Amino acid sequence: MKMISVLLMCFFIFACSSTKVHLYTRYLSAEETEAVTKNLEGLGFDIIVNTLVFPDGIEQSTLLYSPFVEGENTLNILIDTLANIGWLVPTVQLIFAGNHYYTKNSVGLLLLPDGVRQSDKVTRQDLVNEYESGNCQDSMTLRLNSDASYQFLYLTKTDHQSRKSEQLKGSWQITSYPYIELVSSNKMWRFYYEIQKNIETDVVGKIEIIELKPVDDHYTLPKCSFLYGLRV
Repeated sequence: MKMISVLLMCFFIFACSSTKVHLYTRYLSAEETEAVTKNLEGLGFDIIVNTLVFPDGIEQSTLLYSPFVEGENTLNILIDTLANIGWLVPTVQLIFAGNHYYTKNSVGLLLLPDGVRQSDKVTRQDLVNEYESGNCQDSMTLRLNSDASYQFLYLTKTDHQSRKSEQLKGSWQITSYPYIELVSSNKMWRFYYEIQKNIETDVVGKIEIIELKPVDDHYTLPKCSFLYGLRV
């Protein structure tokens, strides 16, 4: 019997040895993250931890998987192992959710503890603000208007402003949360930002910060983040 158990364990490890598990830990404690990682690594899974925002539509623990996952029982082994340590995964979904796409031999594991809901999403209306630049040398503002228009404004005169004025106005939209797309009025320029929300505390109290972080290199705009703060 002992030999059979050893052989079964070796089979499981062989089946899972090259499968990458992208573990979303945004709503997990350090202890929960460590427990899940340790158990799955023990079966040979390659764990890649991240703190990314969940895609739209994910309201319970979910397993997203590529059709190219190797091993007939790999997904069952993963789900059963999680169940044994207290994590039920009621939703198993092929290929993608939102714009989270898994290729080759990989899966996305998005865990939400019981009673926890995504509370850090920002609605379209909440994005309608005037933002100030940060994490860059240029001083700029970005206004997102309720009519889906946007305006960049340089607070000091620069060569960027005079050469590329056509990109400073246009339209904006949420493509797939948490990403926002800005398209210039002449349709020649597109800029993409990731929406992040955090709570900071100063001597007065708590401040809710909405930050728009660039997700690609802007060759015609400074690579700035844009921030808006509201006391809560």
